[in-house]
Amino acid sequence: MWKTVLWACVFFVVQPRSMAQVASSADSRGAAPDATMAGPQRSEFVPMTQRERLRHYFKSAFGVEGLVLSTTGAGVSQWMNTPSEWGQGAEGYARRFGNSYAQHMIRSTLTYGTSSVLHEDNRYIPSDQSGFAPRLKYAITSSFLARRDDGSRHLSISRLSSYLATAFISREWQPHSTIGPQNAMLSFSTAMGTAVGVRVAREFFPTVFRRHRD
Repeated sequence: MWKTVLWACVFFVVQPRSMAQVASSADSRGAAPDATMAGPQRSEFVPMTQRERLRHYFKSAFGVEGLVLSTTGAGVSQWMNTPSEWGQGAEGYARRFGNSYAQHMIRSTLTYGTSSVLHEDNRYIPSDQSGFAPRLKYAITSSFLARRDDGSRHLSISRLSSYLATAFISREWQPHSTIGPQNAMLSFSTAMGTAVGVRVAREFFPTVFRRHRD
């Protein structure tokens, strides 16, 4: 199921680039760019300072949301008895929670490092669009796109590479039933699917997240 979700999301990712070309062409003729293309206007975007980026990293790595996602992920794995070698009960849940939280920490750390080097901003900025479909598309594409210092959006190399690297790194402590490239790709797909779900929730239930940038 997650593979289907991932490919559907990748389809959405390719749309902003072609839309950006249309907007650029319209702007050169004196027409206003399509405001629905990339959410907030670039003039409203303020890039993070290094201090803000570091604060965002600590919030992402050690904040409540990471604990909640790790707890939930461990609960789902416990219910599905995956990996089966870890068994059930408190000990099995503790192993699954440790696995989920360790992956969360690695992803956060790798994303922080690579985004700093590449000047990518992976925070979620709620859209100013109206209508269910445009807002849903914006939320989904935001899981795969990052902003540069000028506010333009492009494929998030830091997020995707960090998620993929974490999926393979975590195979080092996995039991036999969940090692190998296929299981690593499944872990990557699951993590990206979760990221999509969180951003869709941020878009449509802003009061739950206090409408701040994650």
